[in-house]
Amino acid sequence: IVLAMAARHTPLRAAFLTVAPWFVLTALTPADLSFTGVRHGHGLAQTRSLLQRLGAVPQVAEEGLRARIEYTGTLDDGTVFATTDGQEPLDFVIGEEGSWVEEAVMGLAVGQSRDLRLGEDRPIYGAWREDRVFKVPLDALPPGTTVGSKLDVQGGEWEVTVVSIDGNEASVDHNHPLVGKACTMSVNLVALEEPPVSERLVVETTVPGDGKTFPQHGDSIKVHYTGSLASTGATFDSSRDGDKPLEFKAGMGQVIAGWDKAIMRMSLGERATLRIPAKL
Repeated sequence: IVLAMAARHTPLRAAFLTVAPWFVLTALTPADLSFTGVRHGHGLAQTRSLLQRLGAVPQVAEEGLRARIEYTGTLDDGTVFATTDGQEPLDFVIGEEGSWVEEAVMGLAVGQSRDLRLGEDRPIYGAWREDRVFKVPLDALPPGTTVGSKLDVQGGEWEVTVVSIDGNEASVDHNHPLVGKACTMSVNLVALEEPPVSERLVVETTVPGDGKTFPQHGDSIKVHYTGSLASTGATFDSSRDGDKPLEFKAGMGQVIAGWDKAIMRMSLGERATLRIPAKL
């Protein structure tokens, strides 16, 4: 793609355990592990996987682990604007989201909580942007539309606001209703686990981008892509055939979830291979 624009704590019973000829584990509990003789080429993910088979589980949140969190978002005036109360916890792989949730959980152990402050210098829904205010013909809007009307947009996650009407033309603000607002996200980590390799989203950069221009939620994106099946390598679709890039809005669910997540991690001009699991 080219971008153009939870846990169970099981004490180890033995103080010294030889798992295999190349791996020696010396420990009293999974939280107090030391390793010697790890074979070349076996990294942290393999080590964690082995510990899980021994009954141990990840101890603190780090990149590559699947986390489940409960959260409540509160504005400075005390208004709760988002919460998992009464719902299933949020489930995500750390390092795939590119959002506040990763900062909120990083380093936490299961059962621990954190309040993450997102001030006006980095509001959760970003800063107000003029390029998200669009002019549309008045007759394209529902009858009776006036300044201040809230409208649903197909494929959108929130209502947009009519901010002005000039003759036969209206200006519609697509910025999030809470754009620019400071808030506090209160998070409780309820589970951690090592996701199977087959369920991980991988972004392999082949040509770097500018390293500074990253998409924001709601940005209009243009990409060239070639899609192929992981099992056979057969190409099933490509924008290169007609030399016409795909256009969509980032983070708005207009493309598959794997694309939405991966694109947020790419910078302008970057070319990458995305390995997207079937669930995304």
